[in-house]
Amino acid sequence: MDISTNFMGCTVSSPIIAGSCGKTAELSNIKLFEDSGVGAVILKSLFEEQISREVSNNMRLMQNAGEMMEVYTYIAEHTKHDNVEKYLNLIRQAKESVKIPIIASINCVSSNEWLQFASSIQQAGADGLELNMFILPTNINTSSEDIEQIYEDIIQTTKRAVSIPLSIKISFYSAALSKLCQRLSWMGISNLSIFNRFIEHDIDIMEETTKPVNILSSPDELYHTIRWTAILSKLIRCPLTAGGGVHKPEDVIKLILSGANTVQVASVLYDKGADFIQQANAFLKQWMEEKGYNKLKDFRGRLAIDKNDKASTFYRVQYMKYIAGIE
Repeated sequence: MDISTNFMGCTVSSPIIAGSCGKTAELSNIKLFEDSGVGAVILKSLFEEQISREVSNNMRLMQNAGEMMEVYTYIAEHTKHDNVEKYLNLIRQAKESVKIPIIASINCVSSNEWLQFASSIQQAGADGLELNMFILPTNINTSSEDIEQIYEDIIQTTKRAVSIPLSIKISFYSAALSKLCQRLSWMGISNLSIFNRFIEHDIDIMEETTKPVNILSSPDELYHTIRWTAILSKLIRCPLTAGGGVHKPEDVIKLILSGANTVQVASVLYDKGADFIQQANAFLKQWMEEKGYNKLKDFRGRLAIDKNDKASTFYRVQYMKYIAGIE
């Protein structure tokens, strides 16, 4: 069975992509994932806000110490350089150590702070760049059109800065998600990835503080991903990577049936490690053999909206007959 596919301009041996997470920040894990049969690795994101925060912390220390502005500025630039250089070294080391595609990732919230690093990432040898873009619509003075324009501006600016394939990873926060994804796919990106996850918070009522929860994805998140994969895969003009809630080998097949070209995994790598990659590849090949499929394209998108005679179920968001008996 041939489970190879295309991912960001590269032919990969498996549709399973190791997504950006702490596991992909270590060269030893990257090697292990390759040995386990992963298609490609997306390195842990270089956070624009993380760099800015570390710069601010160092600057605050210097201010408290009463240092001169020249030293203050030097510390800021050194902090940025140190973070970026570590990241660039990881790209170089990974490219020297493995044969699978290595995709860099920038978690960006603006089109300014991180852009100067994009060309350095390309020069370090990355096979592609994923922009993990999250814009939480909390500002009442920002319209949906304003947010969509930010996405487009970032893509246009980045494409002028680098020539390597570009993937955009977005959230589901959009008043017109289908239209937005279609517009982004028209801009010459090589891949669209759905969906990035946001940190969630709970409240400790005894301490009266907030605390992060649900760091890893839940299997229940898969159903949301299936719906939008089935809808978007036939509307956009670039390959689609689906992820979110993938915890079983069967989930990989479900998303490919819905129209995904590749499936991104992260949380399951913490739960099951590289073994999951081997298990999922083996299960996929076995299932294909039982079904009589020779290549992924033989069944990719069979349950997407344009081929599924029950596609209307993906558009329904209210319960009807399914639980009518218990009402």
